Amino acid sequence: MIRAEEHREDLQLNMTPMVDMVFLLIIFFLTATTFSEKEREQDVLLPSVRGGKSLSRQLENKLIINVLQDGTLSVYGGPLEQDELVGVVQERKNRALKPLKVMVRADRRTPYGHVARTLGLVERAGVARPYVVTRLVELEP
Repeated sequence: MIRAEEHREDLQLNMTPMVDMVFLLIIFFLTATTFSEKEREQDVLLPSVRGGKSLSRQLENKLIINVLQDGTLSVYGGPLEQDELVGVVQERKNRALKPLKVMVRADRRTPYGHVARTLGLVERAGVARPYVVTRLVELEP
């Protein structure tokens, strides 16, 4: 009997498709990370809470005044007159358990005179140090 030698090749895995998939996954996660950074850079002020305190308690001590481009004042999402602003700030100051933190947010196209007038009204209402809210911009070298 003649015996033929059976030559069996070792099975090998083709790694090319797996390497392609790894590169595609790396590219996907790199682009997803870039998108999440852009979302964080949006001009959105998110409230933050320390510990287990309720958010409504945190907001009791804050008052945000928006100064629009034409000088219109906006508090609680609605327009407000100058003389009404002093009353609103005094009322919130009297109700607050802790010192009231007043933040003035102005459109960057607003003339500074409108912002200065608003800061003066807040100080007349009894808040010694109102804050002017700005956004940090990184300068390119």
